[in-house]
Amino acid sequence: MARRFFKVMGCIAALLTFTTESTMANSLLLMSPAQLAGNWTFYPQGDEKQACTVQLIAEQKTFSPQVKCLETWLGETPKSWSPTPDGLFLMGSSGTALVHMNRIEPGHYEAQLNPETVLVMVRVNN
Repeated sequence: MARRFFKVMGCIAALLTFTTESTMANSLLLMSPAQLAGNWTFYPQGDEKQACTVQLIAEQKTFSPQVKCLETWLGETPKSWSPTPDGLFLMGSSGTALVHMNRIEPGHYEAQLNPETVLVMVRVNN
């Protein structure tokens, strides 16, 4: 009886390990520029009145002209962007990362700019 119990528990443990590894691998899939392209609204968490909408353009990973509104929070206007497995980088004119937007859930990204400010990025549903 005890042997059967341990055999069943071993199978359950193996199944849970496989399922967990599969889930973690799927959650860190690199999204393509085409998947991230489109309109996104940026605003400081808790202050949607300051929101601005920017289009991410897949070709050459650039932005619509409205991207200038991000300079208020980032200190520089981003020139390009790059997907990462857990979000995306907004890059400055020198090609260095200004900020990493962490993927919270599909269509929702956040970046801690300083102790008081979290920049939110949410997909605009058209």
